[in-house]
Amino acid sequence: MAFRKQPLALYIISLIIFLVVAILPVGFMLAQFVVRLAVHPSSVTTVLIDSRQLILLGRSLTIAVSATAVAFGLGLPVAIILSAKDLPCRRLFYFLVLVPILIPSYVMAGAWIHLLSPSGFINSILACLFGPSAKLTVFSVFGCTWCLGMSFFPIIAFIVAAGLSELDSSLNDIARLSTGRWGVFWHSSFPQMRPHLAASICLVMIFVLAQYGVPSLLGLNTYPVEIFAQFSAFYDDTGAVAAAIPLIILVIFLVLLQRWIMRNHTYFRITPASETTNPIRLGKFRCGAICLLIFLFIITTVLPFLSVLAGAQSFAKIVSTLHSSCEGILNTSILALSAAVISTVIAFPIGCHLVHNRSSFTRMLDIICWLPIAIPGTIMGLGIIKLTSSFLALQRNDSFGLLLLLAYMGMFSAFSIRIFEAAHRRADPNITEAAVMDCPRWYQKFFYVDIPLHARAIAASIIMVFVLVIGELNATVLLIPPGKATLAVSVDNLLHYGANATASALCLIEAGLVILAAVLGLIFWSIARRILR
Repeated sequence: MAFRKQPLALYIISLIIFLVVAILPVGFMLAQFVVRLAVHPSSVTTVLIDSRQLILLGRSLTIAVSATAVAFGLGLPVAIILSAKDLPCRRLFYFLVLVPILIPSYVMAGAWIHLLSPSGFINSILACLFGPSAKLTVFSVFGCTWCLGMSFFPIIAFIVAAGLSELDSSLNDIARLSTGRWGVFWHSSFPQMRPHLAASICLVMIFVLAQYGVPSLLGLNTYPVEIFAQFSAFYDDTGAVAAAIPLIILVIFLVLLQRWIMRNHTYFRITPASETTNPIRLGKFRCGAICLLIFLFIITTVLPFLSVLAGAQSFAKIVSTLHSSCEGILNTSILALSAAVISTVIAFPIGCHLVHNRSSFTRMLDIICWLPIAIPGTIMGLGIIKLTSSFLALQRNDSFGLLLLLAYMGMFSAFSIRIFEAAHRRADPNITEAAVMDCPRWYQKFFYVDIPLHARAIAASIIMVFVLVIGELNATVLLIPPGKATLAVSVDNLLHYGANATASALCLIEAGLVILAAVLGLIFWSIARRILR
């Protein structure tokens, strides 16, 4: 009884915290909007039926679809190569593909602003080859599409690679008896990987639709930019919430669609690729595949990094920026680490419950746990502001950034839940049953069995939330306390005000902090793997 009651209490406490920080702010904002619509319908419907809404919808969908197409074009061949059984140095290439998603998208946009400036590297080459009129600009829908597509193509690569690693080789062998290589792919491999492919496309569209930093930096008005402008610049709560309604409906539809498509499939694997039985081999195309991965790494990572490094002008500039930004680095690190640890703690029992309980409530909870991923940070920040509007003393005296911490937990704990759901789903049930017999108390089982068994999932959860918080800008620009600085807001302000040298130096510092966290996490992952062996 001691083993069963305590984890249930922990699960209930974790679930309440998750619902309060992730669902309540947006639900409260929508409830207020519905009440206002019922009491003063004319003041709301005028905003909803404004022709500006159609322009925002068209531009947001155009950027989302185009960026997803770019991510698909880059991510699909990368997924096929990464899932190949005979790919050498697989872990190294996995990390190289991972780097673009570790770097915040607005940092990537800042690098391409420098690369595609009138005197930039790329336009200088184009001018030499095709004349001075052959120039590209990043301040356009195409530029926004390119930056976001390069930032999010690893999502498609990793999810589709997870699907390819689960291919049933026996079905391919049966199909090979009656058709050729293309027929095997079309009639056997593609139907098996289709759920992962469709779900990854939906997720990329969700993340692109939620982007505030890149469209704002490139001067494009999308839904998150409009929400921020209506609330912060025009102090129009009604206009901000009205701009949020179509975006919420759209992203929730995409979440439900990808959840229906995936059903019980795994989005990613905690098990190393070498332990899976995938039938894909590169064969004679191995050298070309490796060259493609290296070329993509140069285009998506090395070239922007060198651009930012050149923009920083000198090593002394980087050192001086590091010295002047110590407070922002410390604030960002504390908030990121706090959000990562708390999100991991509350996600562990929820992920376990989603796997080991089969009920209608669990299925509904599974859908609810996806909603924070779909809700843009701008909407989450606006919801927290409206929820805490009755506690003005809390907003004014929030010197630590408690509201920011709550927003980070609400936005990113859902990612931790998915990691632990995947880990619990792949765990050996015999180990859990043996632990119940050998560990009479729940905390004994937790420390001696659960933590070693799920050490890699714990590391992955902390790394993921930490990295996401470091680069988060949407909610941060709304909730950051006066006088407090974070890396994301500092970079955004510097880029908007044209302080390119300082912005480039700070971008390098931010990217270095994120990559350092990822490297330390991978080292811990490797140590945990050796211990488990």
